[in-house]
Amino acid sequence: MLEIDPLIQIKMEKIMRKYLTVFIALTSMNFLMADDHVEFGAMEGLQCNFADGKDMSDVMKVISEWNEYGDENFSAPYSAWIFTPVYRTNSDFDFDFMFLGFTTSMQEMGKVQDDWQAGGSKIEEKWSRVTNCLGQSMSLNVEVRSPKYDWEEGGITYASIRTCSLSEGKSVADLPANDSIWNKYLDEYGFEGGVWRWWPETGSATTFTHDYWNVASFRSVEEYGAGRDARLQAMMADTRPEEIHDCDTPRLYKSTNIRLSVAES
Repeated sequence: MLEIDPLIQIKMEKIMRKYLTVFIALTSMNFLMADDHVEFGAMEGLQCNFADGKDMSDVMKVISEWNEYGDENFSAPYSAWIFTPVYRTNSDFDFDFMFLGFTTSMQEMGKVQDDWQAGGSKIEEKWSRVTNCLGQSMSLNVEVRSPKYDWEEGGITYASIRTCSLSEGKSVADLPANDSIWNKYLDEYGFEGGVWRWWPETGSATTFTHDYWNVASFRSVEEYGAGRDARLQAMMADTRPEEIHDCDTPRLYKSTNIRLSVAES
């Protein structure tokens, strides 16, 4: 029999673990949705650099045309934000901005993609002249905590992002109870932002070995800093709830809304 290179085997095992985690997550979420506990939708993302000699003003000109096309052609509600770095190490994440679009389901994300591919080629050509984007992927967007404020069209907020994996011995089944404890703690602290998990899905890098991205929203950098102060104080007082995942250092991004189309309830 052919022998498998140990390094390749380790990589394969990590990839299989990631997809098994996502499969279990989807299965668990189907159960939780039936019990009206979890809301999730779809997110698509692009990591982009500016083309030579171009900047955000050039990008926004194309986005304006894209928005007009969406108003006339998108057959499902689709909201989008541009994320630009505030605190981030370029050696780890070397891109100028992220484009993130959201729908209420993967089916509706597919509808919007079909609408775009049916007639957006000329705008796509303009986009490619001002940007250089590194592929495109879709993720499962799971809302862990709803923000206490409404999104505003063209509004600016801030988002911290961490990559996380469930701790040894923990599984997706442990998340709801832990989320409940954390939401109570955040209520008592007075945190008004939202919290989401982005589970990698179609088009995600096979080299991504974590389970998900953990994302929190803030209305200002000051609010984010206050949250970090509170975290340190709670750690010193030993009052922080148990965390059942292991995460890396957060990055902070400025989040600018470029399209707001909310599904009717």
